[in-house]
Amino acid sequence: MQIVQTTRDVFAITLPGTLPDPYGGQNVSDCVGLYPKPGCGSEPVLSGDRGGSMQYATFGIMITALIIIGVRIARSITKRDRARDEALGLND
Repeated sequence: MQIVQTTRDVFAITLPGTLPDPYGGQNVSDCVGLYPKPGCGSEPVLSGDRGGSMQYATFGIMITALIIIGVRIARSITKRDRARDEALGLND
């Protein structure tokens, strides 16, 4: 039976600038709050990040659904009005 011994070296990150600056070099107090100033934050990396492709797709699906609902309501109102006008004997 052989015994395999492995070692794991852990290096501390002590170099400045090794992590990306999430605030783009701006003051932290300018970027944190209810309305962050333009230029704060970072570019979307994943599709689910703010401003990513999934967010735009969700927005497009919601707008399309609202348009479809509006068209269905308009058609049903028109159909109801025509049926009511025919029942009353009013023709355009």
